[in-house]
Amino acid sequence: MHLMLDTMVGRDAYYWGEATSTIDWCEENYVMCKYIAEFWNTTTNIAFLGLALFGMHKVRATGQENRFLLCYLGMLVVGMGSWLFHMTLQYQWQLADELPMVYCTCVCIYCVLQANVKAGNDLVVSLALFGYSAMVTLVYLQNRNPVFHQVAYAIEVAVILVRSTFYQMEIRKTNVRAYTEMRHLFLLGAGSFGMAFVLWNIDNVWCGTLRELRGWVHPVLAPFFQLHAYWHIGTALGCYASIVYQQYLRLVMLGTVDQYRATRMLGFIPYLERAPTTKTA
Repeated sequence: MHLMLDTMVGRDAYYWGEATSTIDWCEENYVMCKYIAEFWNTTTNIAFLGLALFGMHKVRATGQENRFLLCYLGMLVVGMGSWLFHMTLQYQWQLADELPMVYCTCVCIYCVLQANVKAGNDLVVSLALFGYSAMVTLVYLQNRNPVFHQVAYAIEVAVILVRSTFYQMEIRKTNVRAYTEMRHLFLLGAGSFGMAFVLWNIDNVWCGTLRELRGWVHPVLAPFFQLHAYWHIGTALGCYASIVYQQYLRLVMLGTVDQYRATRMLGFIPYLERAPTTKTA
């Protein structure tokens, strides 16, 4: 259920003007800051920006392929678009949030479909993904129903999940260590997305109840009931873990996985680094 703009806020309070987006989320508008329509939904995009920049740094530091740099760059653009969308609630920035989600995921689909290709690029796959992105863009510009975008994005995620599962089944037969690490990355990514999706739906369906709770509890506790904000954190971690998974899968397919090792920052944020070389006398 999507809500109309809060009638409790006067028109002169809308710093960015009245909302033109097709969606206005459950967070009350212009409450925390007059320059930000949805404060918590905006600022939690720091998770996207921070993880994307960290991922880009690690790709460069470990000398991995540019395809993964492009994945993280897409993730960065999504975070920036989402920030601007929730900050302004303007339609053009809504598109800057939603359409890059489709484009970035197409790059990730390319990575998973081409993981076992030793060299070169598959022009057919590239054109098919470009065509899908163009089709979604053109249809969505004509049909502004957010459900269309959500279904288009869900199809992409499903393709990645299914193909990744088949890869795991194949690798389990030949490399148990790699399979175990990939399984951990897969569960982190899928679990983060899944939990975020649950919170996203609760925020949509029970918005009235959540608003009442935020008004009833102490203001310090109110942000804990901003569930769309947790959707950003969960999807950021899920997207990031999915890209690390693609990086690891690529190394397995190329036969160079022993040159790298997966480690964790803060105990749960995965990343790849070069394995230390053993010097012989």
